[in-house]
Amino acid sequence: MREFPFVAVVGQDQLKMSLLLNAIDPRIGGVLIRGDKGSGKSTLARALADLLPEGAPFIEVPAGATEDRVKGSVDLVQMVADGTVASTGGLLAEANGGVLYVDEVNLLADHIVDLLLDAAASGVNRIERDGVSAVFAARFVLIGSMNPEEGELRPQLLDRFGLSVGSDGILDPEYRSLALLRRLEFDSDPEAFCALFDREMEDLKARLATSRIVNLTHSLGLSAHLSKELFRVITQLCISYGAQGLRADLTMARAAAAHASLEGRSDVEAGDIEAVAPLVLSHRARKDPLQEYESRNVSEVIEKIQRMGHEEGGDDVPAAESEGSKSDNGDLPPDVSRGPKGQSETSGSRLTFGKGGAAIMGAVMTQGVKGMYSDRVGGGPKGGTPIGYRKGVEGISDQRGAGLDVVGTLTSAVTRRSAGVELATESFVGTQDLMMSEKIAKQGRTILVGLDLSGSIGMNSRTELASTVIESLLLDAYQTRDRVGVIVIAEGTARVLQKPTRSVEMIRAKLATLVTGGVTPLAKGIDLLATQARESIQKGEHPFCVLITDGRATGGEFAFQDAIQAAERFSLDGLQSCIIDIEDAQVPIGLAGKIARSMGSQIISNAALIDLIGRSQLRHALFG
Repeated sequence: MREFPFVAVVGQDQLKMSLLLNAIDPRIGGVLIRGDKGSGKSTLARALADLLPEGAPFIEVPAGATEDRVKGSVDLVQMVADGTVASTGGLLAEANGGVLYVDEVNLLADHIVDLLLDAAASGVNRIERDGVSAVFAARFVLIGSMNPEEGELRPQLLDRFGLSVGSDGILDPEYRSLALLRRLEFDSDPEAFCALFDREMEDLKARLATSRIVNLTHSLGLSAHLSKELFRVITQLCISYGAQGLRADLTMARAAAAHASLEGRSDVEAGDIEAVAPLVLSHRARKDPLQEYESRNVSEVIEKIQRMGHEEGGDDVPAAESEGSKSDNGDLPPDVSRGPKGQSETSGSRLTFGKGGAAIMGAVMTQGVKGMYSDRVGGGPKGGTPIGYRKGVEGISDQRGAGLDVVGTLTSAVTRRSAGVELATESFVGTQDLMMSEKIAKQGRTILVGLDLSGSIGMNSRTELASTVIESLLLDAYQTRDRVGVIVIAEGTARVLQKPTRSVEMIRAKLATLVTGGVTPLAKGIDLLATQARESIQKGEHPFCVLITDGRATGGEFAFQDAIQAAERFSLDGLQSCIIDIEDAQVPIGLAGKIARSMGSQIISNAALIDLIGRSQLRHALFG
């Protein structure tokens, strides 16, 4: 059965262009598609293979793919059949010359994504494992899709995708009805429908073939000539948007040249750079994981750079600082405001994401990627999660938590027999060949945050402290790939703001809209926190509840007594929890402490909290 034609897809012009540019020059590094389900991501990915040379494969990486399946390993069939060690190239080798598609790439293990990106960048798949050394060609167009609500990729993985593009649903009724009609026509008679677009598909396929030939013969390996002036425009544009390293510059040069070639031109123009710049910079321009992307008009920046001409070392370079990345808020990120001053307790302060949080961010970011991620792979109560290791065992023993490593065992047996070392018995595998594999499964932590935003929290100092705590928790979760869920207690009720997710940016955006105020139904909040924790446990997760409050339950004569009873119910479930007391009175009432004792929770006082945050020890205090 034929695939839905690439040119028949309605809309999605940016996505189409991104795919075509990678078809011309796979060294661009692939396409990351962000968008909702049902927006045509997989349809276009499959259709792209039809535009590549005859027989181009379309390989899809399954969600549960292992490293062996993706990268390749020892060919067990051949090893058992004739006793020789050979290797298979895995999905990477199978995709050579075609398209490798990964749906929900953000849900794949990071080390698997690394393998895909390494092969996409180098065009080869090198296997050095299980006593096998082999190299397979692996030049393909890498396409990854994701729904941002399910969690973001880490920044070092984001940066390695060449282009990033949004894929939204069609909102225009006319275009949407056309898309519906075409889909129905295709499902009804695929052959007749595809025949309507055969001429257009052949024309596009010919244009791509011509561009690929130019790409292979150009002196710089580009699809079109790029002048020195435009090289300068590219580098200064990347500097202007804060893109670190040279990957953005290289990607933009290749993408702009491919765009010019796609348009039938042999020389790159400023318009080509303008066309591809958003695709190159949208996922690279942010300074840190919690800072909003500052959108600016690319054409205006390019015009400003070009007006500078060939001036060297001028002060007018439109670096990030000259485009408004600094504000009157001192050390705060450009999108963060301190919030209004001098408001009354019930005036409705916004969460400020204050200077404490910014300082924490700055301290962590200066450590570099290695410092941020060296402690663990997957996160969770057990600490580090190694991918796995092998060890020899004497005899057949009960290795608790370990299993037989089939590949290692067979490799050992074949290697031994090749060396002429025979066993006393005729068995192919001897006891000394046995290898055990012990793997610790990735076990991410789920953090459930209950946030008290009642009128008593509306004081500026308490609001800023709550914001700082939240930001510290989110930054830590971003680094360790933990999932975070948030419930809000305010305005006489408790509600789920966000179910557990790895998308720190989405939680941060929702938190920024919240305003303090109203009575404090603390009992409802504690009950809802317990309910969310029980749901998490049913899913096999390991929740840790954090309640940020000053302990003041209001809304009735027995509001505090109701909160104590809810805390006692909470304790019956044996849930791990901590109360962060943000009461800042000179003579504390200590209501949060009473609730903590009833919940069976640890408690961190206001004074201790400030000290822990200052020493970046909040996570250690919570989780050990």
